[in-house]
Amino acid sequence: MWKIAACLVLLIAAGSGVWWDKSVSQNQLILGTHAMSDESGRLSVGGQIQIADLATLKDRGIEVIINNRPDGEAADQPSNEDMAAAAGALGLAYYYIPVSPRGLTEDNVLAMQTVLREEDGAMFAYCRSGNRSGILLQAAVEANR
Repeated sequence: MWKIAACLVLLIAAGSGVWWDKSVSQNQLILGTHAMSDESGRLSVGGQIQIADLATLKDRGIEVIINNRPDGEAADQPSNEDMAAAAGALGLAYYYIPVSPRGLTEDNVLAMQTVLREEDGAMFAYCRSGNRSGILLQAAVEANR
């Protein structure tokens, strides 16, 4: 538990975007999103996607979608329920781990660690800009060290 708390303090102190890797991934080229990957390269993060983007992600080898955006942040944002239904229809695993704009919680980090541990396939996590998803990924990976 202390590792998670220390990691969260470190991430908050560092500020958003300090460690952000802005290298271009295939998802970024297709969807116009910011992207980074975890150490194994199996998880990419990016900004808000639309339901139609799920098929593109699947075509690019993504098997797991992680929605880190709380419902209702913007009028043009698909709901968690709609994204879950569309992902399921395409055979994609789908997780909803909403991260508040106010910051991460320990529950967010633990939920992301569970997904990383239980899923083997390529994953795409998103929020409004990709920043919260990237911070959550970093926290989940760092807390395991």
